[in-house]
Amino acid sequence: MSDYFSTLVAETSSRVWVNNPTAQEIDFALASGAVGCTTNPAFGGNLVRRAPEEILPVVEAALAELPEAADPAVADRVQERLVSRIAACFQSLHAATDGHWGYVSIQGAPETDTNGAVIWEEARVGHALGPNVAPKIPATAPGLVAFEHVVAEGWPVIATEVFSLDQLQTTCELYLRVSARTGRRPRFFLSPITGVFGDHLKKIAAREGLSMPSDVMDLAGIGLARRCASLVAERGWPVTLLFGGARIPEDLTGLVGGPHCATVNWSTIAEILAANPPVERTIDQPLDPEIERALLAAFPDVARAWNLGQLSIDEYEAFGPVQHFRDNFLAGRKAVLDLVADRRRALAPVTGTGR
Repeated sequence: MSDYFSTLVAETSSRVWVNNPTAQEIDFALASGAVGCTTNPAFGGNLVRRAPEEILPVVEAALAELPEAADPAVADRVQERLVSRIAACFQSLHAATDGHWGYVSIQGAPETDTNGAVIWEEARVGHALGPNVAPKIPATAPGLVAFEHVVAEGWPVIATEVFSLDQLQTTCELYLRVSARTGRRPRFFLSPITGVFGDHLKKIAAREGLSMPSDVMDLAGIGLARRCASLVAERGWPVTLLFGGARIPEDLTGLVGGPHCATVNWSTIAEILAANPPVERTIDQPLDPEIERALLAAFPDVARAWNLGQLSIDEYEAFGPVQHFRDNFLAGRKAVLDLVADRRRALAPVTGTGR
Protein backbone atom coordinates (compact mmCIF):
# COMPACT_ATOMS: atom_id res chain seq x y z
CA MET A 1 0.00 0.00 0.00
CA SER A 2 1.23 3.48 -0.81
CA ASP A 3 1.39 6.15 1.85
CA TYR A 4 2.45 9.78 1.88
CA PHE A 5 6.16 9.07 2.20
CA SER A 6 6.38 6.28 -0.37
CA THR A 7 4.57 8.57 -2.80
CA LEU A 8 6.89 11.43 -1.87
CA VAL A 9 9.91 9.30 -2.81
CA ALA A 10 8.32 7.92 -5.97
CA GLU A 11 7.00 11.17 -7.38
CA THR A 12 9.27 13.98 -6.11
CA SER A 13 12.90 14.75 -5.33
CA SER A 14 11.96 15.90 -1.82
CA ARG A 15 12.96 13.76 1.16
CA VAL A 16 12.38 13.53 4.91
CA TRP A 17 14.79 13.26 7.84
CA VAL A 18 13.86 12.42 11.42
CA ASN A 19 14.71 14.72 14.31
CA ASN A 20 15.84 13.77 17.85
CA PRO A 21 14.45 10.20 17.74
CA THR A 22 14.20 7.54 20.41
CA ALA A 23 15.69 4.14 19.55
CA GLN A 24 12.31 2.82 18.43
CA GLU A 25 11.60 5.93 16.35
CA ILE A 26 14.86 5.44 14.42
CA ASP A 27 13.53 2.13 13.08
CA PHE A 28 10.10 3.60 12.39
CA ALA A 29 11.60 6.54 10.51
CA LEU A 30 13.86 4.35 8.36
CA ALA A 31 10.86 2.17 7.50
CA SER A 32 9.01 5.30 6.40
CA GLY A 33 11.81 6.37 4.06
CA ALA A 34 13.83 8.78 6.21
CA VAL A 35 17.21 9.45 4.55
CA GLY A 36 18.93 11.15 7.48
CA CYS A 37 18.62 12.24 11.08
CA THR A 38 19.17 15.54 12.83
CA THR A 39 20.00 16.00 16.48
CA ASN A 40 20.55 19.24 18.34
CA PRO A 41 21.82 20.33 21.76
CA ALA A 42 18.35 19.71 23.22
CA PHE A 43 18.38 16.04 22.14
CA GLY A 44 19.46 14.65 25.49
CA GLY A 45 16.95 16.79 27.33
CA ASN A 46 14.28 15.54 24.94
CA LEU A 47 15.13 11.96 25.92
CA VAL A 48 15.15 12.84 29.63
CA ARG A 49 11.52 13.79 29.17
CA ARG A 50 10.36 11.17 26.67
CA ALA A 51 12.62 8.14 27.14
CA PRO A 52 14.56 8.35 30.42
CA GLU A 53 15.21 4.62 30.30
CA GLU A 54 17.33 5.22 27.17
CA ILE A 55 19.47 8.09 28.36
CA LEU A 56 20.05 7.00 31.97
CA PRO A 57 22.45 4.13 31.13
CA VAL A 58 24.24 6.38 28.64
CA VAL A 59 24.80 8.99 31.35
CA GLU A 60 26.05 6.37 33.78
CA ALA A 61 28.41 4.92 31.16
CA ALA A 62 29.78 8.39 30.41
CA LEU A 63 30.35 9.03 34.12
CA ALA A 64 32.20 5.72 34.43
CA GLU A 65 34.34 6.60 31.42
CA LEU A 66 35.08 10.15 32.61
CA PRO A 67 34.90 10.00 36.42
CA GLU A 68 37.06 13.08 36.96
CA ALA A 69 35.59 15.21 34.18
CA ALA A 70 33.36 18.21 34.79
CA ASP A 71 29.65 17.80 34.16
CA PRO A 72 29.69 19.64 30.76
CA ALA A 73 32.36 17.26 29.44
CA VAL A 74 30.28 14.29 30.58
CA ALA A 75 27.21 15.78 28.89
CA ASP A 76 29.24 16.15 25.68
CA ARG A 77 30.16 12.46 25.86
CA VAL A 78 26.50 11.56 26.37
CA GLN A 79 25.62 13.44 23.18
CA GLU A 80 28.42 11.68 21.29
CA ARG A 81 27.22 8.25 22.43
CA LEU A 82 23.62 9.03 21.49
CA VAL A 83 24.62 10.25 18.02
CA SER A 84 26.92 7.26 17.45
CA ARG A 85 23.99 4.94 18.15
CA ILE A 86 21.92 6.64 15.46
CA ALA A 87 24.81 6.85 12.99
CA ALA A 88 25.21 3.06 13.15
CA CYS A 89 21.56 2.67 12.10
CA PHE A 90 22.02 4.98 9.07
CA GLN A 91 25.44 3.67 8.07
CA SER A 92 24.17 1.13 5.53
CA LEU A 93 22.09 3.80 3.78
CA HIS A 94 25.12 6.08 3.68
CA ALA A 95 27.24 3.32 2.13
CA ALA A 96 24.54 2.24 -0.34
CA THR A 97 24.14 5.80 -1.66
CA ASP A 98 27.90 6.51 -1.83
CA GLY A 99 27.59 9.17 0.84
CA HIS A 100 24.63 10.98 -0.68
CA TRP A 101 22.22 10.10 2.16
CA GLY A 102 22.43 8.52 5.59
CA TYR A 103 23.87 11.44 7.54
CA VAL A 104 23.32 12.09 11.23
CA SER A 105 24.05 15.55 12.59
CA ILE A 106 25.81 16.53 15.79
CA GLN A 107 25.92 20.03 17.26
CA GLY A 108 28.04 21.37 20.10
CA ALA A 109 27.02 22.84 23.42
CA PRO A 110 24.91 26.01 23.17
CA GLU A 111 26.73 27.72 26.05
CA THR A 112 29.96 27.74 23.99
CA ASP A 113 28.54 28.62 20.57
CA THR A 114 29.86 32.18 20.74
CA ASN A 115 33.44 30.95 20.26
CA GLY A 116 34.47 29.93 16.75
CA ALA A 117 37.52 27.97 17.93
CA VAL A 118 35.40 25.92 20.34
CA ILE A 119 32.76 25.24 17.68
CA TRP A 120 35.51 24.05 15.34
CA GLU A 121 36.92 21.70 17.98
CA GLU A 122 33.43 20.32 18.67
CA ALA A 123 32.94 19.78 14.92
CA ARG A 124 36.26 17.93 14.73
CA VAL A 125 35.26 15.63 17.58
CA GLY A 126 31.82 15.06 16.09
CA HIS A 127 33.09 14.21 12.61
CA ALA A 128 35.51 11.67 14.12
CA LEU A 129 32.53 9.61 15.31
CA GLY A 130 31.98 8.26 11.80
CA PRO A 131 31.94 9.07 8.09
CA ASN A 132 28.19 9.70 8.17
CA VAL A 133 28.28 12.08 11.16
CA ALA A 134 27.94 15.67 9.92
CA PRO A 135 28.81 18.61 12.17
CA LYS A 136 25.89 21.02 12.48
CA ILE A 137 27.13 24.59 12.84
CA PRO A 138 25.24 27.84 13.50
CA ALA A 139 25.18 30.33 10.62
CA THR A 140 26.50 33.10 12.87
CA ALA A 141 29.80 34.99 12.87
CA PRO A 142 31.56 32.56 15.26
CA GLY A 143 29.88 29.56 13.67
CA LEU A 144 31.06 30.51 10.20
CA VAL A 145 34.66 30.51 11.45
CA ALA A 146 34.23 26.81 12.20
CA PHE A 147 32.19 26.23 9.02
CA GLU A 148 35.12 27.45 6.92
CA HIS A 149 37.48 24.95 8.58
CA VAL A 150 35.03 22.06 8.10
CA VAL A 151 34.53 22.81 4.40
CA ALA A 152 38.30 23.16 3.91
CA GLU A 153 38.72 19.69 5.41
CA GLY A 154 36.16 18.32 2.95
CA TRP A 155 33.79 17.04 5.63
CA PRO A 156 30.01 16.93 5.23
CA VAL A 157 28.44 19.87 7.01
CA ILE A 158 25.07 21.30 7.99
CA ALA A 159 24.65 25.05 8.54
CA THR A 160 21.80 25.66 10.95
CA GLU A 161 19.89 28.37 12.83
CA VAL A 162 19.17 30.04 9.47
CA PHE A 163 16.34 32.53 9.95
CA SER A 164 17.12 34.96 7.12
CA LEU A 165 18.02 35.18 3.45
CA ASP A 166 21.14 37.09 4.47
CA GLN A 167 22.40 34.09 6.47
CA LEU A 168 21.69 31.83 3.51
CA GLN A 169 23.59 34.05 1.10
CA THR A 170 26.58 34.57 3.41
CA THR A 171 26.96 30.86 4.12
CA CYS A 172 26.60 29.72 0.50
CA GLU A 173 29.05 32.33 -0.75
CA LEU A 174 31.56 31.32 1.93
CA TYR A 175 31.20 27.68 0.87
CA LEU A 176 31.95 28.65 -2.74
CA ARG A 177 35.03 30.67 -1.76
CA VAL A 178 36.47 27.87 0.36
CA SER A 179 35.72 25.28 -2.33
CA ALA A 180 37.41 27.41 -4.99
CA ARG A 181 40.50 27.75 -2.78
CA THR A 182 40.76 24.11 -1.72
CA GLY A 183 39.17 22.21 -4.60
CA ARG A 184 36.92 20.42 -2.09
CA ARG A 185 33.12 20.35 -2.39
CA PRO A 186 31.81 18.29 0.52
CA ARG A 187 28.14 17.48 0.97
CA PHE A 188 26.57 20.73 2.14
CA PHE A 189 23.18 21.07 3.82
CA LEU A 190 21.64 24.26 5.16
CA SER A 191 18.64 24.51 7.48
CA PRO A 192 16.15 27.36 7.21
CA ILE A 193 14.16 27.06 10.44
CA THR A 194 10.40 27.08 9.96
CA GLY A 195 8.12 26.33 12.92
CA VAL A 196 10.46 27.82 15.52
CA PHE A 197 10.20 31.14 13.66
CA GLY A 198 6.47 31.07 14.35
CA ASP A 199 7.14 30.31 18.03
CA HIS A 200 9.34 33.41 18.20
CA LEU A 201 6.59 35.57 16.70
CA LYS A 202 4.02 34.17 19.12
CA LYS A 203 6.26 35.16 22.01
CA ILE A 204 6.49 38.71 20.62
CA ALA A 205 2.72 38.86 20.06
CA ALA A 206 2.03 37.78 23.64
CA ARG A 207 4.53 40.27 25.04
CA GLU A 208 3.28 43.20 22.98
CA GLY A 209 -0.42 42.37 23.05
CA LEU A 210 -0.68 41.86 19.29
CA SER A 211 -3.78 40.22 17.88
CA MET A 212 -2.62 37.69 15.29
CA PRO A 213 -4.00 34.17 14.66
CA SER A 214 -1.56 31.46 15.68
CA ASP A 215 -1.87 29.64 12.35
CA VAL A 216 -0.91 32.83 10.51
CA MET A 217 2.26 33.20 12.56
CA ASP A 218 3.04 29.55 11.78
CA LEU A 219 3.35 30.53 8.11
CA ALA A 220 6.25 32.97 8.59
CA GLY A 221 8.82 30.17 8.57
CA ILE A 222 7.22 28.53 5.55
CA GLY A 223 7.41 31.86 3.75
CA LEU A 224 11.10 32.09 4.62
CA ALA A 225 11.79 28.52 3.49
CA ARG A 226 10.10 29.07 0.13
CA ARG A 227 12.12 32.24 -0.41
CA CYS A 228 15.30 30.33 0.44
CA ALA A 229 14.43 27.65 -2.12
CA SER A 230 13.75 30.28 -4.77
CA LEU A 231 17.03 32.07 -4.11
CA VAL A 232 19.05 28.82 -4.19
CA ALA A 233 17.48 27.91 -7.53
CA GLU A 234 18.12 31.40 -8.90
CA ARG A 235 21.78 31.49 -7.81
CA GLY A 236 22.56 27.82 -8.48
CA TRP A 237 24.26 27.35 -5.10
CA PRO A 238 25.48 23.75 -4.48
CA VAL A 239 23.50 23.29 -1.28
CA THR A 240 20.71 20.94 -0.22
CA LEU A 241 18.16 22.78 1.87
CA LEU A 242 17.18 20.87 5.00
CA PHE A 243 14.17 22.65 6.47
CA GLY A 244 14.16 22.30 10.25
CA GLY A 245 12.48 23.45 13.43
CA ALA A 246 9.15 21.92 12.38
CA ARG A 247 6.09 22.32 14.53
CA ILE A 248 3.20 21.35 12.21
CA PRO A 249 2.82 18.93 9.26
CA GLU A 250 2.88 21.88 6.84
CA ASP A 251 6.52 22.45 7.79
CA LEU A 252 7.08 19.37 5.61
CA THR A 253 4.03 19.07 3.36
CA GLY A 254 4.15 22.81 2.56
CA LEU A 255 7.72 22.55 1.25
CA VAL A 256 7.49 19.70 -1.26
CA GLY A 257 8.53 19.59 -4.90
CA GLY A 258 12.18 20.52 -5.13
CA PRO A 259 15.43 18.69 -4.31
CA HIS A 260 15.04 19.66 -0.67
CA CYS A 261 14.59 17.86 2.64
CA ALA A 262 12.65 18.57 5.80
CA THR A 263 13.53 17.17 9.19
CA VAL A 264 10.65 16.52 11.58
CA ASN A 265 9.99 14.66 14.79
CA TRP A 266 8.64 11.12 14.50
CA SER A 267 5.33 12.35 15.96
CA THR A 268 4.90 14.58 12.89
CA ILE A 269 5.75 11.72 10.53
CA ALA A 270 3.13 9.61 12.31
CA GLU A 271 0.58 12.42 12.07
CA ILE A 272 1.14 12.72 8.32
CA LEU A 273 0.96 8.95 7.86
CA ALA A 274 -2.38 8.89 9.70
CA ALA A 275 -3.84 11.74 7.64
CA ASN A 276 -2.24 10.51 4.37
CA PRO A 277 -2.79 13.80 2.50
CA PRO A 278 -2.12 14.03 -1.23
CA VAL A 279 1.48 14.75 -2.21
CA GLU A 280 1.38 18.16 -3.88
CA ARG A 281 4.03 20.54 -5.16
CA THR A 282 4.01 23.34 -2.64
CA ILE A 283 7.58 24.70 -2.53
CA ASP A 284 6.90 27.49 -5.01
CA GLN A 285 3.38 28.39 -3.90
CA PRO A 286 3.15 31.99 -2.66
CA LEU A 287 1.54 32.74 0.66
CA ASP A 288 -1.75 34.59 0.60
CA PRO A 289 -0.84 38.27 -0.06
CA GLU A 290 -3.03 39.43 2.81
CA ILE A 291 -1.22 37.09 5.20
CA GLU A 292 2.14 38.36 3.95
CA ARG A 293 1.10 41.96 4.46
CA ALA A 294 -0.18 41.21 7.96
CA LEU A 295 3.03 39.47 9.00
CA LEU A 296 5.25 42.20 7.57
CA ALA A 297 3.20 44.93 9.21
CA ALA A 298 3.14 43.30 12.65
CA PHE A 299 6.67 41.92 12.92
CA PRO A 300 9.84 43.74 11.78
CA ASP A 301 11.73 40.44 12.15
CA VAL A 302 9.72 39.00 9.24
CA ALA A 303 10.98 41.72 6.89
CA ARG A 304 14.53 41.16 8.18
CA ALA A 305 14.19 37.45 7.49
CA TRP A 306 12.45 37.55 4.12
CA ASN A 307 14.58 40.22 2.39
CA LEU A 308 18.26 40.47 1.50
CA GLY A 309 20.40 43.27 2.84
CA GLN A 310 18.66 43.49 6.22
CA LEU A 311 21.26 41.91 8.52
CA SER A 312 25.04 42.07 8.68
CA ILE A 313 27.04 38.98 9.64
CA ASP A 314 27.68 40.49 13.07
CA GLU A 315 23.91 40.76 13.64
CA TYR A 316 23.06 37.11 12.89
CA GLU A 317 23.82 35.85 16.39
CA ALA A 318 21.63 38.43 18.15
CA PHE A 319 18.71 38.14 15.69
CA GLY A 320 15.56 37.44 17.71
CA PRO A 321 14.56 34.04 16.32
CA VAL A 322 18.17 32.80 16.53
CA GLN A 323 18.23 33.67 20.21
CA HIS A 324 14.82 32.04 20.74
CA PHE A 325 16.10 28.80 19.18
CA ARG A 326 19.27 28.95 21.29
CA ASP A 327 17.18 29.35 24.46
CA ASN A 328 15.46 26.05 23.61
CA PHE A 329 18.86 24.41 23.30
CA LEU A 330 20.02 25.80 26.62
CA ALA A 331 16.96 24.38 28.36
CA GLY A 332 17.53 20.93 26.87
CA ARG A 333 21.22 21.04 27.72
CA LYS A 334 20.38 21.98 31.32
CA ALA A 335 18.16 18.90 31.65
CA VAL A 336 21.12 16.67 30.73
CA LEU A 337 23.51 18.54 33.02
CA ASP A 338 21.01 18.15 35.87
CA LEU A 339 20.76 14.41 35.19
CA VAL A 340 24.55 14.07 35.10
CA ALA A 341 24.86 15.86 38.44
CA ASP A 342 22.08 13.75 39.96
CA ARG A 343 23.60 10.45 38.82
CA ARG A 344 27.07 11.53 39.94
CA ARG A 345 25.70 12.08 43.44
CA ALA A 346 23.76 8.82 43.40
CA LEU A 347 26.76 6.78 42.26
CA ALA A 348 29.27 8.41 44.60
CA PRO A 349 30.72 5.99 47.17
CA VAL A 350 29.33 6.33 50.65
CA THR A 351 31.96 7.44 53.15
CA GLY A 352 31.91 7.42 56.93
CA THR A 353 33.23 5.68 60.02
CA GLY A 354 30.01 4.45 61.52
CA ARG A 355 29.87 0.80 62.61
